[in-house]
Amino acid sequence: MTAASAQPPNPIALRLAALLAYPLLVIVALWLQQPALRALGLPLLAVALVGLWPVHTAGRVVLLASLLLAALVVSLPSLALWPPGLACLAVAAWFASTLRADSDPAIKRFARAVHDHLGMTLPAETDGWTRVWTGIWVVLLSLIGSVAIALAVINQAGWWLTWILAIAPLMAVSTLILEHVLRRRRFPDHHPLTLGQFLITLVRVRPEQLGR
Repeated sequence: MTAASAQPPNPIALRLAALLAYPLLVIVALWLQQPALRALGLPLLAVALVGLWPVHTAGRVVLLASLLLAALVVSLPSLALWPPGLACLAVAAWFASTLRADSDPAIKRFARAVHDHLGMTLPAETDGWTRVWTGIWVVLLSLIGSVAIALAVINQAGWWLTWILAIAPLMAVSTLILEHVLRRRRFPDHHPLTLGQFLITLVRVRPEQLGR
């Protein structure tokens, strides 16, 4: 066995594969008319969150809890559709919490992280802009999460898939593009990035950069 073959699989690739397998599992369960198969989605989401072999106790608890909840989902398949909606509402709640007067709004934190990657300083005159757009994202994420949960509650897996895989991503990307276009017009002297550069830099933002 070579040293390379002895290395564990890339955790990022493994987590991404588990995340992508989640909606595919819902599709297969719908196609086979076997809602109970959705139960496997919770362990998949847990692997996407903490990996297959979590190092920390909290990760192991998450993985174990997902297996226990999977047993419940066998009899209540609609529960397997709740996580994306709950995640959106959780992010919306965090965005809303950053709108306090003594806090930097979430969009300002993202913008500052993007500028840090480029070796630039975020202009002070964008404070009001980032606060308004943080509020817009609170509304959008709340809408996406609420509709996703509503479709899960009534167990409309087909419409849920359409919402999660098509409509919601289209809304989110369209909002990103709209903000980018309007920002370039509002602040033409701020060394604007192309849309591609903006999106590529945005995905490089690390979670720890948003806590400041």
